[in-house]
Amino acid sequence: MALLSGSCTLLSVFIFLQLGLSVDAFDPDYVLRISIDTIQQDCQPRLSTLVNGTYPGPPIYLEPDVTTWVRVYNDADVNATMHWHGLSLSTAPYADGSPLGSQWPIPPGHFFDYEIHPKAHEAGTSFYHSHIGFQAITASGALIVKDAGAPPYRYDDEIILKLGDYYAYEDYEVEEMLNSKQWRWTGDPAALLLNGQSGTAPGPGNPNPSDESCQPWQVDVEPGKTYRWRLIGGTALSMAVVGFEDHEDLTVIETDNSYVIPVETPFIQADTGQRFSFLLKTKTQEELAALGGKTKFWIQAETREGAATVRAWAILNYVTEGGVQKRQNLRGRASNPDFVPQAPILDLPYDVQNFIEYTFQNPDLPGYPKAPTAEEVNRRVTISTLQFLNDSSGYTELKQNFESWHEQHPLGPSTQTPYLVEILSNGTVNSAVPNYERALSNPEQEGFDSVSHTYPARIGEVIEIIWQNGASFPAGIYGPHPLHAHGGHFWDLGSGPGVYSAEAHKALLESHSVDGRPWSGSRRDTTLLYKYRQQSPDPGEVDGWRVWRLRVTDENTGVWMMHCHILQHMIMGQQTVWIFGTPDEIKKHTQPVEGVLDGYFTYGGDVVGKEGEEGNVKRARFFP
Repeated sequence: MALLSGSCTLLSVFIFLQLGLSVDAFDPDYVLRISIDTIQQDCQPRLSTLVNGTYPGPPIYLEPDVTTWVRVYNDADVNATMHWHGLSLSTAPYADGSPLGSQWPIPPGHFFDYEIHPKAHEAGTSFYHSHIGFQAITASGALIVKDAGAPPYRYDDEIILKLGDYYAYEDYEVEEMLNSKQWRWTGDPAALLLNGQSGTAPGPGNPNPSDESCQPWQVDVEPGKTYRWRLIGGTALSMAVVGFEDHEDLTVIETDNSYVIPVETPFIQADTGQRFSFLLKTKTQEELAALGGKTKFWIQAETREGAATVRAWAILNYVTEGGVQKRQNLRGRASNPDFVPQAPILDLPYDVQNFIEYTFQNPDLPGYPKAPTAEEVNRRVTISTLQFLNDSSGYTELKQNFESWHEQHPLGPSTQTPYLVEILSNGTVNSAVPNYERALSNPEQEGFDSVSHTYPARIGEVIEIIWQNGASFPAGIYGPHPLHAHGGHFWDLGSGPGVYSAEAHKALLESHSVDGRPWSGSRRDTTLLYKYRQQSPDPGEVDGWRVWRLRVTDENTGVWMMHCHILQHMIMGQQTVWIFGTPDEIKKHTQPVEGVLDGYFTYGGDVVGKEGEEGNVKRARFFP
């Protein structure tokens, strides 16, 4: 009997392992841990939300057409999520990382496994970040989708350059400032960061910096090589322009995970949420000799559209092929040659509204979808955004067509139901079925269903979204808005001042014709709604517009956010929710190929786990 009992035990263990039910059966490809700890920024201590204890967080490299699992542990004492910026269609619909939109946040002390499956045509540059409150100012890192084969443009090596902001305020302080009836604006950042370093020292005011966080970030390059720079707009607030001393021939080859036909530019401009790849060809040994043997060059970055200009410095440092570096002081405009420059050395433009507008074109690469044409457009939705100071609720909010949208305060537990969860559970949002006809017949809020508080869209539609910039109430102030779409790329069709005019826009497209055809736009996920002046005497007056064209398909069926990517503006309500497809279509599209979704319907459900209890997690698999 003892032998039989032992055999049954061994058989049970074998079946248990074969079914993949053991703790060790699932092994994620990457592990990220979100925590809250004090780090140095601009040589000042700041309590920050971090990924794997660092800022920026570690880079993640994804293989195309392959599923990658990323386990995110929330070691913080507040809710957290992770959003895979620009790759929403490469994640399971219930794992977009937008709390209250697509999924419950990860409770403190738990982990969640994210499934990511990028397509080959999404090769390019992105980043991951938390989507709760102000956490993304530091809880973020580079996210690179590799090329399936040789890249369409040749280069020798690549460099990641992540832009960031530094505020002395802690995350919760910013959220309280902006969500309080005693509203206070954060102001400009105290420093602009290049890969986590501000480059504000050493200088006359700080000749002996305490650590490298305020010193210039330095990158080593070799002569006569071509480098692909992957620039990531990871700031909270700031638009930035970046230039390279004695290196003015930059070639943009990618925007927002989409290759473009090369465009030459002497500088790069990026706002929060945007990404650009550009090629920089380094000087030859002979060219360096002609410059007197100079081997170090300043990288100058400056903020734009704020109350003041915030400047950061980095160093482009030449080394020989053997890695031997010639010692040389940088000749900055300072009394001490080792000091960072105390004044600009490059004349970077302040005219930000015309940076490569009506220019980018996507090449005809395998898998790249065709741009929707004007003849395919079914309808147009106009959304005007403006700020209300002390509105009827007593709060200061940013509204789109007089409607704001706020996610949960990061302090749990969560009580509101995410929109996608409610659709999958009950077929409703805010206890109402999103109604397409009701949205189209709304005279005050074009395309908006005021009962479900969503923008419904039908599968097969091609929609033009006109974003307009309105002056605030009561001060009449304008601000720039980098607008970002979840749920796949759109085609950006340019921008302009004043109130949108279809006739004027058509003339602009025709004036930028390509091969005799009006410019058809370029594939993007984040573009700028510019401000064209500081203030209007008439609160609510529109001055500035941006046009998107997007196709609603079976592939992007689901619940998706479209919002300003400035973190302060998101906290203040500058977000919209779009429902692509009917509830039944969304339910059908969201079904996993393996497992069930029941655990996703509850905050802290069995799709999240605790360390040491990994075997209890009931994750679903969406991609085959």
